[in-house]
Amino acid sequence: MQHSAQNPRYTSSAAALKVFAVRGLKDAALKEASPNTSPTGLAAHDLVARGIDVADARQVMKGFTIINEKQFYSVLGITARTMQRRAASADKTLDANATDRTLRLISVTQQATGVFGSQEAAERWLSSPAMGLDQRTPIDLLQSSEGTAMVKTLLSRMEYGVYS
Repeated sequence: MQHSAQNPRYTSSAAALKVFAVRGLKDAALKEASPNTSPTGLAAHDLVARGIDVADARQVMKGFTIINEKQFYSVLGITARTMQRRAASADKTLDANATDRTLRLISVTQQATGVFGSQEAAERWLSSPAMGLDQRTPIDLLQSSEGTAMVKTLLSRMEYGVYS
């Protein structure tokens, strides 16, 4: 299912999350990418290695309406206090692990929004036990790359109606 940004089912927070994710983080990586590199994989890698600004991560968190702060920090593998310390540090960026997890959360949320038609429905699904994931909540699986792959695979299967 393809949904355009003009789709009335998108909430303003979904639009904000998508705009931030696509234009904010990815454009920042693309601006610094070498003209001889792939603008997708290597730019994302460079962004992860460099780390995203704490302020940008907080903007992502504010884009969610159902996923709460505790769940957000759990996916990132940090605590609210760690976020505060990073904000007070000289470079004000998240480490590579938290940055990678932030990008995973954005990517999966965008995919789920496309499958379910709205960010609200996507967040609700991410926060609820899923039969195709042995009754685990998808958001909890985003803490690892293997778990993220399982969630993305399930979303792809749901999008195309393949459940077995």
